This record gives sequence, C-alpha cells and structure tokens, in this order.
Amino acid sequence: MSMTAAGFSFRQNPSSSPEQANSGTAPSPEERLKSIIEGYETVLEREPDNPTAKQGLEEALRVLIARQIQAQNLEGAIPPLEKLAALVPDNEQYQQVLQQLKQAQQQAQTAPSPTQPEAVAPESEEPLPLIIPEAQEESNPLLIPEENSNPLVPFETNPNPNSN
Repeated sequence: MSMTAAGFSFRQNPSSSPEQANSGTAPSPEERLKSIIEGYETVLEREPDNPTAKQGLEEALRVLIARQIQAQNLEGAIPPLEKLAALVPDNEQYQQVLQQLKQAQQQAQTAPSPTQPEAVAPESEEPLPLIIPEAQEESNPLLIPEENSNPLVPFETNPNPNSN
C-alpha cells in the first residue's frame, strides 16, 4: 500500500489496492487494522509531531486493544497497550489499564486450567443431602403419606383429597 501525507492512503477501499486486486482476496479486518497501525507508525517515524498520525494511531491501537480484550486475548492486548501508553504518556488511564491487564494475565497464568480442577479437601465429613429441600414441603401431595393414596391411579378413582 502506498502512503500519502498524513497517512490518508490507509483509509482507501481495500478493492482499490493493486496488491489486493491481484491476489483476489480482501484482507481480514485484523490484517487491515495492523496495516493501518504500521502506516501511522511509519508516518510518525518521519514526522514525530504529526497530530493526525498520532490521533489515528491512538484510535487504531484502541480498536485493536478492544478487539483483543473482547476475544479474551490478554497476551495480544498488552503490546499495543504498551505502545498506546508510550504514545500518550500524559493519559494515566492507559497506564492503569496496562497494569490491570498485566495483573490479570499473571493471575490467568497461575490459575489452574478449568479442565483440571484443583483437588480440594472437604470442609466436613457430613454427607450432602440428596433431596432438594423444596420437594419436602408439606404442600407437595406426592410426599404426604395417606392411606390408599396412589398418584398413578386415574383421577376419578384416586381418594387423595389434595388432587382436585
């Protein structure tokens, strides 16, 4: 992709690029976003004070970070967030989010995987109840012992007064 001043060539339609017309496939949104980021970084290498390139890079990095977090890919979100924090050092929120992501990544690495649960010692030796407490309520006609009460007998012949 050729670049023009202030990185505007990165906003062109994918079908207008000669490389993509020859390959017959459009880039994925992820590839396109990374290409945009690289373009803004190239502009900033030549023109470090270019406000359009800085703003464009900040926005593109934020989109990439949001996508990585949404995909629960903390490892993939940290490097662009580090770039973003370096690009805008006055923004303390970027630093805070970066610290939170790093802590979350460390916790995820030290936590046991869900497919291998931890062996936990039982807190007490008391057996768990096998019957749901709501099923033992007196209002349940199936649990009230009465003579000649059979829930399997047809309704007309069932002497159970609770089964109207």
